[in-house]
Amino acid sequence: MILSFILLFILFLIWSIYMLKGKLNQLDNCFYNKIKITNIKTKIFKMITFFASAKFVAFLCILLLIFIQNKRIPIVIIMNMLIMWFLIGTLKNIFKRERPNKNRLVEEKGYSYPSGHTMTATIFYGFLIFLLMISNLIIPLKISLILFLIVLILLVGYTRVYLGVHFLSDVIGAFLFGTSYLLLYIFFTYFILRIF
Repeated sequence: MILSFILLFILFLIWSIYMLKGKLNQLDNCFYNKIKITNIKTKIFKMITFFASAKFVAFLCILLLIFIQNKRIPIVIIMNMLIMWFLIGTLKNIFKRERPNKNRLVEEKGYSYPSGHTMTATIFYGFLIFLLMISNLIIPLKISLILFLIVLILLVGYTRVYLGVHFLSDVIGAFLFGTSYLLLYIFFTYFILRIF
């Protein structure tokens, strides 16, 4: 797990350097130019992207705190989110990449790299995937829920590019950093602190 964290973090650093040097601009433009915007897709993707908004995730954290009997689990999830939101703000202020200015379908403030919604989805729903993996749920239900969350994470990333508020490279950078951080957080809480 630590080796995976290190590898993904190194890949994030390399990806970030390429982004800063403008070597990913062609990839970003090529990917965006293939997107076909329709009213139906826009409505659906606005809803999907909301599932990774800070407001919605904070609401879910409150629900977990209220309804889960073992309070250690929601507390660990909330701590994870607080650390993550701090990291998102820090990274955006380090890289200071301006958002794309083509066909913006929603309004967003702040810098573009890495994608905050994508990182939120990767870390929040990724941690839920981990909890499902170690749960006692029956295997078919466990697999179905895990696949659903994986698809949701990927869709959130796509919606950010579709809605015109991020470049593809922002989303990939968020996946890389978010996954590397998530592995470290799981290692710390599960293997070191043995909270679960």
